[in-house]
Amino acid sequence: MSDVPRLRPLGQPRVVTVRTDKNGELTHVRLPGKPARTVESVHERWRIDDEWWQQPISREYRVVILDDGRNVTLYHDLFEGNWYAQRD
Repeated sequence: MSDVPRLRPLGQPRVVTVRTDKNGELTHVRLPGKPARTVESVHERWRIDDEWWQQPISREYRVVILDDGRNVTLYHDLFEGNWYAQRD
């Protein structure tokens, strides 16, 4: 057996509803089938612009910490305007 960790694919992203403040910062997130939660902090953020030769991708990612202590990876699709939660 190898000690090399196996890569596992991420699940399909799910559309989420978000609320932002006047500066565009996330304040609340509602995951599918769950009540809205307050965003306590943004742990990490980055942007991806890629695949220009096929179908362009432009996304802003954020790892947020919710008021129940969960970490959730969200991204904003900058072409279509929707927000998504990335499943682990």
